[in-house]
Amino acid sequence: MSGPGSRLEWTDIRRDLLARIQTGVWKPGDSIPREVELAAQYGCTRSTVGRALRDLATAGFLERRRKGGTTVSANPVRKAPLEVPIIADAIRKSGKVASYRLLTCHIGMPPRVVSARLGLGPAGAVMFVAALYLADGVPHQLEHRWLVPAAMPGLEAEVLERTPVDEWLLHNAPLTRATIEIEAIDAPKAVADALQMPVGGAALLVTRQSWRQAQVIGLLQLYHAPGVKLSTAI
Repeated sequence: MSGPGSRLEWTDIRRDLLARIQTGVWKPGDSIPREVELAAQYGCTRSTVGRALRDLATAGFLERRRKGGTTVSANPVRKAPLEVPIIADAIRKSGKVASYRLLTCHIGMPPRVVSARLGLGPAGAVMFVAALYLADGVPHQLEHRWLVPAAMPGLEAEVLERTPVDEWLLHNAPLTRATIEIEAIDAPKAVADALQMPVGGAALLVTRQSWRQAQVIGLLQLYHAPGVKLSTAI
């Protein structure tokens, strides 16, 4: 996996080890190589391998026992926590240059349907964020988010000028549960203009409501430009 002059991060090793589990190279109950052996395979330090293994164990994919070695969990999928892809990372992995543009950020009253979904009262103000993600300078995804301020102290417009919401949430308020809806829609004018597509043209809309433990975080509507490919791994 490594090459001359390359330097693997623990996240690279985690991704490769997880692929072995998900593709069946390592099956439930299998023992995996020791840290020292994996470090030799990847050409890195034991501490780098150890961090990757600890993260996979926390996620439920591995079981680590003192003096008993490390084995693949019997039911890793059920134990695995929710992992949400970062939009800019997904664009970069497709081989394109990712960029981000904050369109608006303000506190106000949400539409009634959003207020109802978030369980807010008549005076429940939220933070509304609209942002555009671009791939090689071309509109890629349009993001509309309604966020509950109490769930994310410290999040302000100035922060979002340089950091997308999904990246900020990952480090400051990671979600633990979500509901996801996917539908094809006729793009309304505001969406069509942002994505540079015909009004009424076919667009893909992903709606996600998220929680951190029992606290609702917010509601996301992510509009995808024609030709955008979605992929995930479980």
